[in-house]
Amino acid sequence: MKKQLAALAVVSAISVPASAQAAAIIEFDAATEIATNNDFRTQLNALGLTRFATLGSSIVLDAGTTIQFEFLGTESGFNDTFFTGTTPALSFTETTALQNSFLTPILLGTAVFNAGSLFDLLNFSSSGGASATVGQDGFGIFLGPDQLSGTFVETFYLGYDDQVTGQDDDHDDLIIRASLLSPRVTSAVPEPATWAMLLTGFGLAGAAMRRRKQQREASLIRA
Repeated sequence: MKKQLAALAVVSAISVPASAQAAAIIEFDAATEIATNNDFRTQLNALGLTRFATLGSSIVLDAGTTIQFEFLGTESGFNDTFFTGTTPALSFTETTALQNSFLTPILLGTAVFNAGSLFDLLNFSSSGGASATVGQDGFGIFLGPDQLSGTFVETFYLGYDDQVTGQDDDHDDLIIRASLLSPRVTSAVPEPATWAMLLTGFGLAGAAMRRRKQQREASLIRA
């Protein structure tokens, strides 16, 4: 009986589909060291971020997910805004010339995204500067020192450069952290090795049932 229960437990356990976190795929052609005039370079380096990508970069979700956004810092003479192209939209505008919230990030809220490119879904705008979305000059994606194009991440950091002319490439006018929250369920179809485990489990359960039947029949004959 114990073996039968154990076999059934194995079958049940490996039949349940596994859960995995959705991921964002960051692709870029080139990366640049974070500028020395970025007011938050030290804080970004402490997070393991030493480079950034701008023009031609992309962020693609491999599954629909909810993303949480946090404000980390700003250095700008303009009032800059971060907003999503989702329905409903999430929007945040900073109104201070300099604010460092890396130690105490300010939660901006969440937005739901479908799988696919985030172009035109993550955006920056300014009261006196140029707007930008993913892949454009003013939109920066901060990267680790060894991060390769095509890397899957669950958290990523965005920086905005709001200058229309004389762009300083420091991308510290508005810095946002984005964290993927919603899990997705992977396929429940077993792989070959799993099928072998399933068959073994069913075999053990069947053998145990046959032994119990034989024992009952033997008891009846002796009686």
